[in-house]
Amino acid sequence: MKSLPVEKYKGKLSSQEESVISKIAEHLILTRLNNHLIENNTLIPEQFGFRPKLSTTHQLIRVVEFITEGFSNNQKTGAVFLDIQKAFDRVWQDALIHKLIIYKIPAYIIKTVDSYLQGRNFAVRVKNELSHTKLIKAGVAQGSKIGPVLFSLFINDIPKQFNTMISMYADDTAILARNKNPNYIQIALNRHLKKLEDWFIKWKIEINVSKTESILFSKNISHIKYPQVKMHNNYIPWSQEVKYLGVYLDYKLTWKAHFLYVKKKFRDVTRKFYPLISRNAKLTRENKMLILSSYLRPILSYACPVWGHAAKTNLKLIETQHNIVFRNICKAYFFMSNTELRKAVNYPSFMEFIKKLSIKFFNSLTEHENEAVKSIPIYTPNPKVKRPRNILL
Repeated sequence: MKSLPVEKYKGKLSSQEESVISKIAEHLILTRLNNHLIENNTLIPEQFGFRPKLSTTHQLIRVVEFITEGFSNNQKTGAVFLDIQKAFDRVWQDALIHKLIIYKIPAYIIKTVDSYLQGRNFAVRVKNELSHTKLIKAGVAQGSKIGPVLFSLFINDIPKQFNTMISMYADDTAILARNKNPNYIQIALNRHLKKLEDWFIKWKIEINVSKTESILFSKNISHIKYPQVKMHNNYIPWSQEVKYLGVYLDYKLTWKAHFLYVKKKFRDVTRKFYPLISRNAKLTRENKMLILSSYLRPILSYACPVWGHAAKTNLKLIETQHNIVFRNICKAYFFMSNTELRKAVNYPSFMEFIKKLSIKFFNSLTEHENEAVKSIPIYTPNPKVKRPRNILL
């Protein structure tokens, strides 16, 4: 069974011509909308999704620095990662238009967005049978360029709280609180969750509590015994690890769970490329190296400023995988060292590569315009305290 969008208008233009024109129009409206949002500082600084000069790595470093700063002050950090059910598909369209008016978006953009949202239809296909068309009464079109921005505006007035931190990347939302006493953490999170419950109900946003996760970050305790947070009268048990924005966070921030996940993902993708990069493949070494550096290595290095300070034994889990592929491409004999090979082909080690990326990333934070990024602590790395900037040592 498959849901299909139905053409909104039928004119003299071909479907291909209509598609090109609609994409150009969407791009123009999005550009003007983004310019207005930037000029008027409309979006809350905690929202990093689909915004210029902001990435998932920026939000992750903000979260991890918050946690590790707590560790350095003997504090624990509790976090709740919310699962917004079918976020883009269930946006209340009338409420969205209402909020666009409140945010003083230019009238011509609001009218265009309203026209864009209204009158969309869909049909369901089962094998060769197509159902009658039905009107789409909610949501913003997934796959469109403007959809994520409209969603960000729809949830832009999400409640905040003085003793918690909110982290957002489009619909990926988390709240964090830290304290030396886990009971105070639970109280702070529950108060914020209650505010969020009321706000979600008001704006017809549904939370999947069964997929919402909580975790208590701590260096020295078993967190199972501490009181749990709850939402919609359902308790959310403390997890050992959670996945946020593509990175696994374990409760001690050892990063081992993430490295094991990335190791498996890297091996699975490498297996698909094997016919092209094997020792006997006909591609030149230069082309094989291009595949490694452009497609495979980014799997391992994603968000490296966040976890690059991890223990060397854990980093070895992914560095070894990179070296295996590298040696295979170079057709290295067992007695050849990795250092000699890298020197011969002028290729940096994996650790050199992620350190270079991290230096560039941390340098870019110093002059960032976003207020939430500005609040990320800048400190002199201390070898005795494991924090993200330790990779700069």
